[in-house]
Amino acid sequence: MRPGGSADFTTIDKMIKGLAKKARINSADNLADALERIYAKLKTEIKSHSDFDANIQQSRIPSHLKFLTLLSAPPCESTLESADAIIDRMDNPPTEMSSLTWKDILADEPFEGQHWEGVYGLPPGSTLEDWEARSGGSTPSLSPWDSDSDLDEIPVSRLSDVPETPPLVKSTEHHSAKPASALDPSNAYRHRKDVEDLQARQYWRNDWRSDAITDRPFDLGDASSLAPSMHRVLGSRATLRIDNRSKENYRNEEDIVREVLSGLQGRRNMMFNWQHSGLHAYTFVLAPDAPRLLHLTAGTQTSIISTFAALATTLVHIRKFTAAIFKKASASTTVPAPSDGQSQPMYLRVHRRSTRTIEAFSDALDAETRAFDAWCAHREEDLCHARAGLGSKLVVSLLSLEKAIRDDFGSSFAVFLGIVRTLARQSQRLPPQETTPEIWTLPDLPQRASHSTMTALLLDGILTAAQEHVSMGDGVTAGALVRVFSASAEPVWTMMHKWMRDGMPVREGVLGALPQTGHTQSPLSILADEFFVEDNEMLMLDPDFWAEGFVLRDGGTGKSKQGEDADLGTRPSSVPVFLVHVAELVLATGKVTGLLRALGISTLFDGELAADGTTVATRRSWMADWRAFQTLLEQPQLHKLADGASESTVSSEAAVASSENLSRIVYDELRPYSETAHEALTKVLVEDCDLWSHLYAIEDLFLMRRGDAMSHFIDVLFTRMDTRQPWNDFHFMNSAFRDVVALYPGRSRWIDSSLVRFSFPPKAPGQGGAMQEKNITQTVRALDGLLIEYAVPFPLTYIFGPRTTRVYSSIFTLVLQVRRAKSVLERILVRGGFAAGKQLDAEMKVFYAMRGRLSWFVNTLLNFLTTNVLHTQILKFHETFRQAKSLDEMIQLQNDHLDKLEGRCLLQRNTVALHRALMSILDMSLHYTDCFVSFAGDATHDISRASLRGLNVSRHHRSRRIRKQRRDVIGFSDAPTPLPNSSSDEDEDGLDEESLAGRSGREPSFSFGASTTASFMEDGFLARLDKMSSELDALVRFVRRGVESLAAGTGEAAPAFGIFAFALEDWDR
Repeated sequence: MRPGGSADFTTIDKMIKGLAKKARINSADNLADALERIYAKLKTEIKSHSDFDANIQQSRIPSHLKFLTLLSAPPCESTLESADAIIDRMDNPPTEMSSLTWKDILADEPFEGQHWEGVYGLPPGSTLEDWEARSGGSTPSLSPWDSDSDLDEIPVSRLSDVPETPPLVKSTEHHSAKPASALDPSNAYRHRKDVEDLQARQYWRNDWRSDAITDRPFDLGDASSLAPSMHRVLGSRATLRIDNRSKENYRNEEDIVREVLSGLQGRRNMMFNWQHSGLHAYTFVLAPDAPRLLHLTAGTQTSIISTFAALATTLVHIRKFTAAIFKKASASTTVPAPSDGQSQPMYLRVHRRSTRTIEAFSDALDAETRAFDAWCAHREEDLCHARAGLGSKLVVSLLSLEKAIRDDFGSSFAVFLGIVRTLARQSQRLPPQETTPEIWTLPDLPQRASHSTMTALLLDGILTAAQEHVSMGDGVTAGALVRVFSASAEPVWTMMHKWMRDGMPVREGVLGALPQTGHTQSPLSILADEFFVEDNEMLMLDPDFWAEGFVLRDGGTGKSKQGEDADLGTRPSSVPVFLVHVAELVLATGKVTGLLRALGISTLFDGELAADGTTVATRRSWMADWRAFQTLLEQPQLHKLADGASESTVSSEAAVASSENLSRIVYDELRPYSETAHEALTKVLVEDCDLWSHLYAIEDLFLMRRGDAMSHFIDVLFTRMDTRQPWNDFHFMNSAFRDVVALYPGRSRWIDSSLVRFSFPPKAPGQGGAMQEKNITQTVRALDGLLIEYAVPFPLTYIFGPRTTRVYSSIFTLVLQVRRAKSVLERILVRGGFAAGKQLDAEMKVFYAMRGRLSWFVNTLLNFLTTNVLHTQILKFHETFRQAKSLDEMIQLQNDHLDKLEGRCLLQRNTVALHRALMSILDMSLHYTDCFVSFAGDATHDISRASLRGLNVSRHHRSRRIRKQRRDVIGFSDAPTPLPNSSSDEDEDGLDEESLAGRSGREPSFSFGASTTASFMEDGFLARLDKMSSELDALVRFVRRGVESLAAGTGEAAPAFGIFAFALEDWDR
């Protein structure tokens, strides 16, 4: 030791503490405890002994400890075992045997008792009584060389010095005496031969040499001379010398096979080494000192071993990937569910770096690798048995091992590695030029794709690979892929089961709106991020909840490619390909189950009620017979084909042969559960929620199918309009409707007036809001904006939502506008006291002709709307609606029904031009009435039902009112106004506004002055009537051309428009 390198106990204390801390960081707590306790014991021993004559002085002990510490190697398994043994000896010290002292011997009586037992070489348990009598006068020799010849060589003087000893006596206990042959010198060295035999079979030792002769010349009949001969040839020429002869080390082929099997299991071996860096980082390469085979050249052996090295590399990558996934899964922390029965917010939800599907996939890969390791161990066991002569004879070679691996495992591990690498690239969205990260780093990489997307990508990748190998006839690889696929799909399959069984999470609690025996709480659970159903966290009472509350996730990476199926191109990327056709079914079933649980309907889950009120279990627990996904694939499936024949699927490989076949198997498995749930909900809607009663009430109200009551209500509104009173008052409209409903009680009231509310939102100032009440006498457009609301009970709000109210209100307004024009035309009649005269008769004929033409068109339009549109479509709708088997189907039929009504009533955006033309004709009816009253004065007579109560009006008052009206002006445009460009979508027949307007592309329009600025007397009534008649003719012809264009289409509405077009042909007659 150098004097300058001495240390003190303070330095050693820090070093020991540092080593102990490092051991604890590396989870070697036993090693740390052993170091601390041994060091503390050493210091105690040093303090208690102060011998100046000792070999090591106390001042030099720290330097020795420092030297030993610097020479120490990193801890290994043997170090940890030694630490455990030291701690055990310190915690459990051996008990010391009490030694026999002379004091104890002298304290006893001599030759009494058994305290002389064991002396003079007596066996344990024997005594000294009567040993002289049994000795026979001879004493056995204590020498191990029990031979007469040896005894003869010993001098007599030495024999006399041998003390007389007692004879060997049989032990009282049963002990077997050692045979005399064990003392033979040849037996003492027999173990050396056993050790040498064992060392001769330890081929992995560096000093092991084969007994094969390597100096023989090459013999074509002796394959073992190939490799040495090639080595000598290559080493004899300087230009070909690639290695040294001393590097050649030959082994038997069975030993090489054992090394390869060890390497394939991930253990240390002599054939290939693991590279941590460099060009071939994270791969196995051929070891530079790998032993050779006598019958293979270096190149041939390298080629064969490289194949096994590539397989070993693949297996190591898979093992590292599964270990990383398991480590990350075990480290995942979960947040406990709240106890108040409410769903957890997003920021408290479980954050998993890896999905359950990836974990199941890793577990399946681990099972495959463990099966491979067991296969390798079994092969090695058979080889050892055959060498020991215990089993059947085997032909062992590297080529046979390669073939056996290919026959039993195929290329499954390479395919698995490719799937994981593809998943890593897709999840990270790497461009083609970037290298793929190592697969075992996938759990630690930043998340660039949603969990549902990664799940879909993984399952699609496995299924695609399985289908490829099934089509190629590679049954071994396909079988392994199917096993891994079924295990990987099991988490998603379990999520589907839980979703369909428990239903959607509900946040409103128990609704209790229906008669039921008890309430069943919907289980509040959090949807996993990898599940393809997404929760938008909407309230259940929201009318849009059913359509938007729970939807299929869209991962955002789905792409539509040419040549692919349309469904696959537009499908959400978060849905695996084999679940595309059942995703909507699963989504709908879960929503139906959750709704039934929220409503407290327990018949689906607990059974039906008997007459005495007890529950009768008519079926097993809801979805109790759910089968595992692997069981579903393994059991034979029987499918009916279109021609009535049957097709059987008898294997899991045949089940996944195509995505369509697998989707059909899954659909057939899920359909019975879905039909049962939909049937239960449909029964609740029809029987408990009175679906048809509310539907009839809505149609009677909005579509005026209740003719008597609605006509009475309309007359009340029209009377209010004619008297220039505020007709759109909220309280007036609702009270008037309640009064009308009360007048028609019948057996059962046709509608509950408390569920109906009329409202007329005020228009903006720029839209005529200030003149709204006044404009009702001049234009029917003043009725636009009338809104009627009907409150249906939950959950019928999903069927009759806000769109239903909006569309039905627009149809009600249209019919009301037509009936308004019809009423103002029919309430005019010339009194008999009107002055006679040819000129007046001619003028009256013109007025009546104009009135007849307007009345004809208005009646034709009203008849078309009420008969050919509303009545016909309602009958068809009822027929299809009664056959609906699910809530989703009802909603879809209702939406289609609204689209058809809106389109055939010309209320859609692509028929705006026709709707404006109809409004112009209806406005013309109102202005014609004012013109006729201005001309006829008090000779007119209102024949409407509402006007019969107010006929007693004085002539004087009538004349003053007429004179005031004659100062008003009603003007008509001289020329049609240009049609503005419309950007509305094309209708079902591809019709646009320009085609509706004819060749000129212009729409006839009718305009009037909002305030009176001139007099009818300036232009004359006949001139005004002529202009009005010409504009009416242009508008009617425009409407007819548009309707004929719609009737020429191929849609469902074409026959209805054909009837209207046929009726309008009478305009020219």
